[in-house]
Amino acid sequence: MSYRIRIATVGIAGLLLASVLSAQGWAGRGRLSGTVEDSEGESVQGATVKLTMDGAGPDEVQTDRRGRWAKGGLRSGDWVVLVSKTGFVPTEHAVTINEYATGADRPVLKTQLRQAEGAGLTDDAGAQAARALLEQGNGLLAVEDFEGAITVFSEALPSLPDGARASVLVIIAQNQIRLERDDEAIANLEKALDLAPENVDALRLMSRRLTALGRSEEAQRYLARLPEDLQADPEILLREGVDLYNQNDFEGAVEKLTAAIEGEPDWADAYYYRGLARMAAGLNEAAAEDFRKLLELAPDGERAEEAKQFAEYLESL
Repeated sequence: MSYRIRIATVGIAGLLLASVLSAQGWAGRGRLSGTVEDSEGESVQGATVKLTMDGAGPDEVQTDRRGRWAKGGLRSGDWVVLVSKTGFVPTEHAVTINEYATGADRPVLKTQLRQAEGAGLTDDAGAQAARALLEQGNGLLAVEDFEGAITVFSEALPSLPDGARASVLVIIAQNQIRLERDDEAIANLEKALDLAPENVDALRLMSRRLTALGRSEEAQRYLARLPEDLQADPEILLREGVDLYNQNDFEGAVEKLTAAIEGEPDWADAYYYRGLARMAAGLNEAAAEDFRKLLELAPDGERAEEAKQFAEYLESL
């Protein structure tokens, strides 16, 4: 009887793991903050910061006189953060938010905006046109016209110097990913890295996207080029763990998910997925501990009731 119940439970877990990992909607308890500086290290006041999850998100915020900004009410998951200001080349980041993180565990996003003129755009007609296109692209992103933004930013590329061109190529790639045009996005990220081989945003986005597409070996090559403190990307580790689970490599899944937890100790979702993997591997006591940890971190989370049922079932065996 217990064996049949356990098999049924693991079957349900498999269906859950195969579902989309990103949360539906964007509202939650999380908070993200950051600072914006120019290329000289001076604070940038009045920069616009827009956060989106799957194309939706809260109202944009402005940086204060010290270049600081913060936004609350955010759900756990993958967010895109667009930072822009007139006269600067826009910058876009991919950030993973854990709404149950506290204090020092919350990320602080540091953005450096390149001034359009400082980036090599002079006052000739071509440079002025490029600056106008960048501003137009920012406006299109603000209203979530991703196709239009791609077109406008692409028009600006020929007039931009290498560093600025790489940054804009990353933004174009991010929006192509939103539109499920992965081949084009990857090609543009390769171009960005040809221009700026150490561009952190390009390397991180490339490694995450290749991982999501099941191209883990390629992803690892880009991940290895990141600074050492950024190489253990919890999001990539979690996705790899889920992939291993779906291949019935439960021990491998547990190992990857444990590494993800080491990078994000308060990430409730990681405990949930490791609990499922441990349960599938027959590590019932350890799996129950993971589900109990999720309940401790996210007692009102969307998976809390399910985790409670799993924990009670495993503890009854």
